[in-house]
Parts: sequence; structure tokens; C-alpha cells
Amino acid sequence: MAGSTTIQMPSAAVLAARARRETRFVAKEAEIQWFIKEVSETVELTMLQRVKLATGMVMDRVVRNISRPVTKAKGPMGGNVVLDRSKPGEYPKAETTQLMKTIFKEVVKRPGEINGYIGTPLDYGVILELKMDRSFLVRTLQEESDNVRKILTGPIKGG
Repeated sequence: MAGSTTIQMPSAAVLAARARRETRFVAKEAEIQWFIKEVSETVELTMLQRVKLATGMVMDRVVRNISRPVTKAKGPMGGNVVLDRSKPGEYPKAETTQLMKTIFKEVVKRPGEINGYIGTPLDYGVILELKMDRSFLVRTLQEESDNVRKILTGPIKGG
């Protein structure tokens, strides 16, 4: 018969080789699941460290930005008189340094997210930031956004 094909059953050696390959595939699948867990843990630890680094960097910059002192002179009664305070659009100038001393940072880790916070517990910090056009927190974060982005998005190396 022309054009007919005969289907042969694979030999015992071929069947044994196929069985070995299937066994290796199952072992590799289990290995991949373990690797994903390790990578996730490495990424999470790395990101926690990066958020701490970026938060600290921005906090340090906030403190530097508000550390410029007001200009003072001797008053007629012997005390100091403030001659030059910050103007709208400028960083607040330091008169008592209390604002600088109260700047804090906090990094909070929750499932699936890591957040860095920078702030002050002083009411007048909020007033300066939101009502008097002397932004020092949001403005510093905006100015440092490229540096923060570089810290947070750089390559992650395995451990």
C-alpha cells in the first residue's frame, strides 16, 4: 500500500526516558515555587531598607531646609528683636529651633505595603505648611522626588 504509515509503539528505552523527564519537570516546578518565596522575601526586605533610607534622607533634608535662622538684633530694651522672618514661598526660618527638633520619621510595614512618614507634632508646623505658604514637608519631598525614585526603583540584588 502506497502512502500508508505504520504506527509503532515506542520502545521501552523511550518510555523510560519520557518518565524521567516528567519526574524532573515535577521536581523543577516545586523548586520554582520555593525560589519565588525567596525572591519575595528578598524584595520585601530590600524595599523596607530602601523606604527607611529614603525617609531618613528626606527627613534630614527637611531639617536642613528649616535650619536657616531668623535675623535678630539687640532691641532698645536690651532683648533681641527679630528683624527678618521667612516670607511666603520660603522655607520657615528657625527662631527657637523647636520645629527642627520635633521633625520625626516613621516607617510602617503592613501586608503588601511599606510606608514612610515624616512630620511634626507641633500645630504651628501644620499652620506653616498649609496656611502660611511656608511649605517645608511637601516642598522638600517634591524637590527630593528624583532621589527618592532612584532609591526605591534601583535594581535588587539577590542575597
